[in-house]
Amino acid sequence: MGRMTPSRKIPLVLYGYYGFGNWGDELSLLATLRVLEDVGQELSLPFAYRVIVGDPSLVPPLPGEVTLVERRRPAWMLSTLLKSRGVVVGGGSLLQDATSFRSLLYYTTFLSLAQRVGKPVVFFGCGLGPFQRELSVKLVRKLLRRVRLFLARDEVTLAFLEEHHLCPASLGADPVFLLEQEKAGASSPRLGIFLRREALGRKEVLCEGLRKLQREGWDLEFVAFHRGEDREVAESFAEHLHAPVYVFSGVSEVLSYFSELSGVVSMRFHPLVLATQSGIPWWAFDLDPKIVAFSAHWEGKNLLSLATLDPALLCAALRDAAVLREKTRVLRDMFRRRALAAKGELARFLESILG
Repeated sequence: MGRMTPSRKIPLVLYGYYGFGNWGDELSLLATLRVLEDVGQELSLPFAYRVIVGDPSLVPPLPGEVTLVERRRPAWMLSTLLKSRGVVVGGGSLLQDATSFRSLLYYTTFLSLAQRVGKPVVFFGCGLGPFQRELSVKLVRKLLRRVRLFLARDEVTLAFLEEHHLCPASLGADPVFLLEQEKAGASSPRLGIFLRREALGRKEVLCEGLRKLQREGWDLEFVAFHRGEDREVAESFAEHLHAPVYVFSGVSEVLSYFSELSGVVSMRFHPLVLATQSGIPWWAFDLDPKIVAFSAHWEGKNLLSLATLDPALLCAALRDAAVLREKTRVLRDMFRRRALAAKGELARFLESILG
């Protein structure tokens, strides 16, 4: 996809961590675009989308009239922003400094510029943080005071917004909950395992625990969810445990894969969302505050500590699969209702500024 001929559609900029090889971010983009397409049809507001991306080749096919704008071309980005009617940040935790302070500065600078040139900014199904620096919090607070609407992904984000009296906000859910997925129907005990590089520091104890799971009858599969960062880790563990490695080639594969599993163990957030969508139990390591916050809906019963992991504890946790499965199916419906409510709020907001 590249430049398109001019249209009379309303140009919107979509901003996020898109085009970097992480399926979670690409699915968030897809879900946000589908929401906007639905809203546009409902309100008779035809949209044209200008999506800021890293590498266009890593972005899956998208619905609607889409132009991919490369972030390494700042003049094109600026021109796109000036011609737009607003900016939608769709999914993810764009405003955080755990990746780097430079990354946060980059995103806040672009969004602040959008505000300065009079473009309304709305966050849809987004999280905030973590923040490791006081300066980061100050930058984010300054930006958010001028944001028109923030539909929060989780309770922790909403609490931050309300505590600091920053902008109109309400509780939604991750946009990925709005993607249609097949419900789980797996009969074999397939366990999808999604690891990050942090797993290498605990490889011996992890492999011991996973080997025990194999002896208990689980069929392990190691999945590279981030195409660039996770593959080497997945291959390292798979070779050690004589298990297959799975690398997705498209969105349809991602969305159908989880229905074939009986459980998920993950160090990444979006495999947990997708597992919940499919109604299968999951267990996650406490490496990310958004994972900890998500696990709180299960009273933390599916949360594992990488630092203190014991092979026997890993096996014991997975024996609660039946109980977690029932809880997951109840929560799946709750998250979807929240996401649909946020979609309705987004529609009302867009109608108020564009209708």
